[in-house]
Amino acid sequence: MGRSDTQGVTPSALQVVGRNSAGGVAAVVVQLGLIVSNAVLWRVLYTHPAGLFTYHPSFQSLAVLGFLEGILLLQPQPPNAAYKRKGLQLHQVVQYTSCAAIVAGAAFIVYNKVAHGAKHFTTWHAKSGLVTLTLIFLQISFGAVIVYTPLQRLIFRGEDRAKKLWKYHRMSGYLTLFFLILTPLLALASDWVRQNSSSAERWVVGVGLAVAGVGALGRVQCVLLRS
Repeated sequence: MGRSDTQGVTPSALQVVGRNSAGGVAAVVVQLGLIVSNAVLWRVLYTHPAGLFTYHPSFQSLAVLGFLEGILLLQPQPPNAAYKRKGLQLHQVVQYTSCAAIVAGAAFIVYNKVAHGAKHFTTWHAKSGLVTLTLIFLQISFGAVIVYTPLQRLIFRGEDRAKKLWKYHRMSGYLTLFFLILTPLLALASDWVRQNSSSAERWVVGVGLAVAGVGALGRVQCVLLRS
């Protein structure tokens, strides 16, 4: 049961998830794309275990799932300040957790390459992954700076100035989303994936990811990017 305040009734986490993550055609499209692509990918990983390497796509797929869910939590425009506040809290928890997952996945592939004496960043997938990680760190750092009061006061001398930068956080967030989808799509052309999956499985994963990304971008409210 949420408490009442002058800015509306504070919703529960389930209410925010129900409204934002599963409300509307675009949200359903995103969820279906994520469910299908992850189900097929995890089936491939389960039927073709590859030691430490298996943890790389496992953690990265969970991270992509989490980051997209975190984005959906802030779409569409909340009905009141209480909804916005709750959505932001959930967004932070999901994004920080997803960041930990993607770092873990990256650490496993780096360790695996070192253990086998393999070269790093030799494919477009690896290079795109490096760009993605860099954008994620910048995005989370930027978000923390404009959200947390002590940092707002220290860097921007107040909350109002920090709020004016929200649109840039949104813009860079959608750029990061593009690379979050592009990187696993490039992985579908890797030797391991091609040797351990059928063309149908790769198509399903690829289409599922693309549909999820397009669905999330389809919920962008341009007015928020201008204000």
